[in-house]
Amino acid sequence: MAHTKLQSTSHSRFKLEYIILGIFILLLLIGAFFDKPISHTIMNQDSIFGTIFQNYSLFFPNVIIFISAQVLFYSTQKSDLDPFAKSSVMLMAIIASIYEMWLATKIALLYTVSSLNNIKHKAPLGAANNDTGKHGALPGWYLPTLISLTLIFVVIGLLLCYKWLAKKEDTEMKRLTYIALAAIVAVYAGTTLLNTMKMYWGRMRPYEMNHHWSNFTAWYHINGENGHKSFPSGHAQEVWISIILPLFVSPKQAKKRRNLFIATAVFSFIVVLSRLRIGAHFLSDVTVGSFISIFVVYVMSRIVNEKLMGNNQLDD
Repeated sequence: MAHTKLQSTSHSRFKLEYIILGIFILLLLIGAFFDKPISHTIMNQDSIFGTIFQNYSLFFPNVIIFISAQVLFYSTQKSDLDPFAKSSVMLMAIIASIYEMWLATKIALLYTVSSLNNIKHKAPLGAANNDTGKHGALPGWYLPTLISLTLIFVVIGLLLCYKWLAKKEDTEMKRLTYIALAAIVAVYAGTTLLNTMKMYWGRMRPYEMNHHWSNFTAWYHINGENGHKSFPSGHAQEVWISIILPLFVSPKQAKKRRNLFIATAVFSFIVVLSRLRIGAHFLSDVTVGSFISIFVVYVMSRIVNEKLMGNNQLDD
């Protein structure tokens, strides 16, 4: 009976994996033929919907590293390491936590500055200079706001993590330590792959197209390093990495883990749609950006032997 149940679970899991892979291939095929007409039809750089999610949806990698750093902080605190090694790891965890909140806040504020400058100069609201990194002159309120918000987010994050981690049992802290290390690897592996592909693909964004869209190139055409970075989508990759967060929930809390997975997946899908609407990416861009993170998280979940939506570990 147990063997039959194991086979059924394994079969269902692989069936889902093939379905996801099939959807990915189908979307790439659609993109190969319809990237241009889809973007030409739906893009609007003045979209408020697109601008909001462009400006304020890039925080998940930072939050994941923040949480992971706090897990390492508390697991080290409870470890038998010598005092110097223990204090060194804990200090690095605190520095990493502060840095990640500063970086997330900085990115959101820079996008905000771009939007405000666009309004001031009557440019499209969502024109964000994604690839150049130029945001114009920074207003006087920028630095005080950056410092204040960073401190607020750090304090809130530290208090929440203390409430969550301070009294965890040793067994659960050991599990969380493995999850934290896997999450850190997932974030940096996904980002590295994304940036490498962006650099060498050299694809122009929909909003960079000329009047006749004659400078459009299909996703399978590698242009080489030229400063254009539409393919794959960074927003899609960074938001879909959020589906690793359910692994931080105890396997015993199956409903909470499942609900968190659904919430992160739905939010990620909305962000993907917003990238098409704002004209920052083609369908194939967001497809591959999404797949990078989904694949990386899948690999990490297999390594730590846990289900993203389950109440028990994966069966071998």
